[in-house]
Amino acid sequence: MEIISKILFLFFFLLPILAASSENQVYIVYLGGHKGDKEVHEIEQFHHSYLASVKETEQEARASMLYSYKHSINGFAATLTPDQASKLSELEEVISVFRSHPMKHEMHTTRSWEFVGLEEGIKTTQMHSHTAGMTQGLLSKAKYGHNVIVGVLDSGKFLSSCFI
Repeated sequence: MEIISKILFLFFFLLPILAASSENQVYIVYLGGHKGDKEVHEIEQFHHSYLASVKETEQEARASMLYSYKHSINGFAATLTPDQASKLSELEEVISVFRSHPMKHEMHTTRSWEFVGLEEGIKTTQMHSHTAGMTQGLLSKAKYGHNVIVGVLDSGKFLSSCFI
């Protein structure tokens, strides 16, 4: 009986903690452009002040900050509850708050020929001679890529920041 009461105690003690942690999701808080009047460390402190206004402690605010955008945009990514995100969005200085969907985007291939459809075209020309003129014509007109510089296709994903 004593074991059952301990298990029930732990269950009811841990249940609110587990429920609270499952509500936390990654949000992007956008504050507009930089005015150019603050140093990088000041911008990060500024971002922390927003989190401190919706979190219970300064320590919790610091722990929830995932990334501080300090250069091209003014904003930050943080773990927030929907209620905290709503409170932040009501602040006058906040332009928008939106939930990040890390699984929404997928990484693109690094196999350029397949990515632009040329690898498939070469394989099909070997099987279907009636389409050979179209695909082989494009490749031969382009001299099979001789002296061509392939540009970078930036999908906006950075491997170390999977939350964006």
